[in-house]
Formats: sequence, structure tokens, C-alpha cells
Amino acid sequence: MDKKTLSRRDFLRMGALTAAGAVLAGCGPAPTPEVIKEQVEVEVTRVVEGETVVVTATPPPAESVTVHFTGNLAREIYDPMLFELVAERTQNITLEIDTTPFGNGWDQYSDNLVTRIAGGEGIDLLHTAIEGLAFLSETNVLASLDDFIDMDTAFKADLDADVHPKLLEGLQWKGVQRMLPNGCNNMVMHYNYKIFEAKGVAEPDRDWTWEDFLDTCLAVNNVQGTADDVYAYSFWDATFGMAPWYYNNDTAPLKDDWLNSNMLDPKVAETLQFLHDLIHVHKVAPDPAGWDEWGQFHSGHQAMRGCGGWCISGAQNAEFYDFKMQYYPHRVGPLKAPYGVEGEGMTTMSAHPNAAWEVLKLLNGPEISMNMLILQGSPQSRRSVMESEEFLNHALPSPADMHIFWESFDYGKLLQAPVNYTIVDPLLVRWYSKIWNDELTVEEAVAGCHEELQAEMDALKNRLAGG
Repeated sequence: MDKKTLSRRDFLRMGALTAAGAVLAGCGPAPTPEVIKEQVEVEVTRVVEGETVVVTATPPPAESVTVHFTGNLAREIYDPMLFELVAERTQNITLEIDTTPFGNGWDQYSDNLVTRIAGGEGIDLLHTAIEGLAFLSETNVLASLDDFIDMDTAFKADLDADVHPKLLEGLQWKGVQRMLPNGCNNMVMHYNYKIFEAKGVAEPDRDWTWEDFLDTCLAVNNVQGTADDVYAYSFWDATFGMAPWYYNNDTAPLKDDWLNSNMLDPKVAETLQFLHDLIHVHKVAPDPAGWDEWGQFHSGHQAMRGCGGWCISGAQNAEFYDFKMQYYPHRVGPLKAPYGVEGEGMTTMSAHPNAAWEVLKLLNGPEISMNMLILQGSPQSRRSVMESEEFLNHALPSPADMHIFWESFDYGKLLQAPVNYTIVDPLLVRWYSKIWNDELTVEEAVAGCHEELQAEMDALKNRLAGG
């Protein structure tokens, strides 16, 4: 197979892609319950933190085997810690770690992953995010973890006690657990509380509505065309940035099956009209295109922005501490907080699934999770890490309450990330831009977007059915 010409769309269009899932060339059968049973019926004695304990574990391979893990995150998250954990807690397993180039986004990263796998590189474990989950599941790259989890009772109890169920659900595809979560993010409203103080405007509470939000915008906005301008708010119009507005109006661009356009739902138009009017009627927000949201917020020229936990590290790097956080305002239905999640999964072509499972558990464990937090500042899937001093004090000297990130998973609604996410996301942004720049009315843009979006979803369904 020509690795240089293999693309993500080539995989999607391969005739082997069926409703039951694609079989990628070179993939082996998924691990069977019999294989897994073998790994959890052995009790071994280990010394853990000075105490001798008996644990259920995978029997060590008769000969040393190599487990190959690849990802896109900083090598320092895993090296040397993961090597030390593997040496301490497993036997006869040699760990190999490398980095797959991320390219210009999750689309390119997925391309790079499947190209490597199709080239026979023997990858056992990989890191990706919700944006790549559906594609890598449908192309049969990611193995089911359900039997591993069910039969490894000690680890299952650990997951149930320390990992939020919404985050586990976020890495399921068609009801099958394909990955274990680690890093995660959710969209909340970041606001400059000192601008609010200076204007005598009350800070938002968790029950604020769209009407409250607009009143707040009008009160803190100060745009006169000078160097001292302060916009009330700016928004990010990619899928993750738009989700809080859609979800808190009980709608979304796609239907819940992620296979059909929902653009003709009147609440979609209502949401887009509200955001359009922030720009053109109330003049409290700039056109997102070309707007330096990070720089303007950190320099005090923007009062509010939507972002996740990754923005905390950005603020720290900019030495900006005048911010707090609140949930997005809602219009219809209960409060919803959009979230995305990333983690690690086992490939179906793993030559040593038992050994790979032992390493996968370590990748999901609290040690690597804490290391990821320290090095990247991102929220994590484990309660023990999210409630640690390291995380709760991460925003200091800002007074921002970091509890909002774990708490918000109780209101979590998963980011829509269909198999063709990297086609859908830019498609939506392109149509949104026609609204923001007044090229089309909301009604015209919604109609045009629906037609193009539904055509893409119909093509996807045809490919998934083997057509």
C-alpha cells in the first residue's frame, strides 16, 4: 500500500467500510474474552508504597514483549514516568513510545495514524480525542475494551470510583468502550471581573439567561473606535465554541444520531440570530474572523470569552490573573456544559493485547494524569487529580474557582464529533461566516448549510453501509 497517497477519505471510501465497522488492511481480530480471562485470574504479591498487597494482574509474558504506544502530546508526560511504572508494575514488558505528527489538526493526525498503521508499524496503543474516536472506531483501528474492563474487576472498581461516568461515555462508540479517558475539557465563560467592578456591574451567576447576558454585555461594552475600546464578548465559531450556545437552547447542528442535519430546527436559526445581533445590532462583539481573542482578553480589551481549561495555562503564560469563570447563560431547558475528552485506546492489530492492556491501565492511572496536569494544566478525568491542590490552585493568583470543571461534568453534553467531523466542522464555519459578515441572512445561510450538510451526511451513511 502506498503510504504517501493513503488519506483519511481513502479509508472512509474503502469498500470494506460496512455498517458493522471497517476492517483496515493489516488489522487483526479484536481480543477475545478467552484471551482476557487468562489475564485476570492470576493473583500476585507486590510491594506498593512499602506495603505487601495481593493484586489481580495479567500473568507476565513467558518472553519479553514490546508494547508500542504513539500519541501527539509532549513526550515529557510519559518519559521517564511511564517507563518507570512499566518496569515497577509489570514483568517482561518493554515499552516503546514515539510521537505521531499532529499536523494542522485532528484530521491530519488521524491521517498520520492510519497511514502508519496501514504501513505495518505494529502500534499497540494510541492517543487521540473525541474528534478521532468515530473514524478510528468505524475503520476498526480501535479495539473494544469492554471485556478487559469487565473481567479486570479491581481496575473496573477504580474507574467507577475515580473517573466521571460522562467521560467514559464520551469515549464509547455505538455503546462500546473504545478508549480510556485522560485529559478532558469543557466550555465555560471566562470573564474579567475587574472590568465588571469598574463598571459597577454584578458578576454573572449560574442561572443567568440570554437576556441577562445581553444586559451584561450592554453594561460592560465600551467601543468608541479608540485604543481604549473594550468589547463585551467574542466567540469562537468552530464546533466546540458554538456548542454552549446551541446546547443551552436545546439544539445542535446535527441530530442526536450524528448522521443527519438539524440545521432546519428553528432553534438553530434563533441561536445564530442572537449571535449575529451581538455583532451587528448591539455591537458588543466583533466578527470572529481575524479577531485576536486571546490577546484582546489578556490585555483587558475584552470582558468575556468562552473557553475551557486550556485557557488557564494561556492566561498564566500571559501573566493575566483578572479572571473568574461561570457557566454559559441558558435559554431553554436545563443547564448544559459541552465537553470533549481525549485518552488512549488499544489497536485491533496489537500483537500482545494482554501486555498492552497492562500499559493502557498505567496510561489511564493517576500518576500519568497528574503529570499531564502539571505539564499542560488541562483538566483530567480522575476526581482524585481534579480535587488535588495542584489543580485547584492552578489559576492562582487569579481568584477563579477551579471546582467548576469537575462539577460541570454533571451537566455535561458531549461535543458532536461524527465520523466525518473534519468535513463537517469547516463546512459549518464557512456558512457561519456568511452570517457574521452579513453576506446572507440567517434564514438563507441555514437553508444553504442544511442542503450541503445533509448531502455530506447522506454520503457518509452510504459509505458506512458499504456503498
